[in-house]
Amino acid sequence: MRCGGERPTRCSPDDRRPRYDQRVTSPPETRVSPHTSADAPHVNPDVPSIAALASVIGGVAAIAAVASFVDTTSMGMALPAQVTLLTAIPLLAMVGVQVLTDRQAPRALASLCGLVAVGGTWVAVFTIARLLDLPLSPLLLWPPVCVGIAVALSYGFVWLASTSVLGATVAVASISFVAAGAPWTTVFQRWEPLLMTAVAWLVLSQRLAPLGPTWVLMVRRTALALVMVALLVLSGLEGTSLLPYAPTTTLLLYQAMAVLGLTGLALWQRRLGDRAGLRLVGAAFVIFLVGRYVDWRTAVVPAWAFFLLVALASAWMARRAARVHGRPR
Repeated sequence: MRCGGERPTRCSPDDRRPRYDQRVTSPPETRVSPHTSADAPHVNPDVPSIAALASVIGGVAAIAAVASFVDTTSMGMALPAQVTLLTAIPLLAMVGVQVLTDRQAPRALASLCGLVAVGGTWVAVFTIARLLDLPLSPLLLWPPVCVGIAVALSYGFVWLASTSVLGATVAVASISFVAAGAPWTTVFQRWEPLLMTAVAWLVLSQRLAPLGPTWVLMVRRTALALVMVALLVLSGLEGTSLLPYAPTTTLLLYQAMAVLGLTGLALWQRRLGDRAGLRLVGAAFVIFLVGRYVDWRTAVVPAWAFFLLVALASAWMARRAARVHGRPR
């Protein structure tokens, strides 16, 4: 018997091990997938991101086409025909998602159909409410939110679930205003409920580990963006807070909260090793500093002293991070 060489030798037990076992127990970096060939051409890593961007652009354009088509063709239809048309479009898009998934079509096409299904649900819900003269209510947000979460979980469209997270945040935050008898659209005028709901999403994201790390990252980064947008609005615009203080006092309180909050979020993202989240926090901090430079309103601390303090703190953090990584600069 020949065991890998040209001369007949006696085989050891390891040499008689099945080829499948050798493939399974080989190191990950040298393991060859049974579905790919070693001679397969090199794939550009930018191609998936380009395909995802194209699917998003195509999905948004398709949703706009659906909304325009419904507005132009349903004018002379009876109400049952209009409702049937509005509900048929997202259902047909869902059929397209299933067919493309079964035939193993490019994932970008399936995600495009998924985006059309979810966007068509949003269009259908609000158009039917307008046709039936129903008042706008946060309850109308829940059907498309649930459809988006169901499509994302069923087919693995993680980025699609971020739109459902945004819709659920608005729906949950508006409950406090509806319970107080105020219009639910007040949620876009007083931002504290949105901020608290986004913080709740940040805490909840750590409990989504059974769904996989990709879902945890999606929920955390979406909630992170919401938290930072709320902090920037509350610290930069008057009349966006529920606090019963003077506008200047409220802005100073939220500016201090923004500095402490963004710093804490940056340290948290660094501890988690999330570079994209850290860049997101850094971008929000730059926007905050630019806003404070353009509109400095307090005479307690001069503007130059504040920015000098921020520069020194940033230099100290950069030096400390370089020492931790063993690369002093």
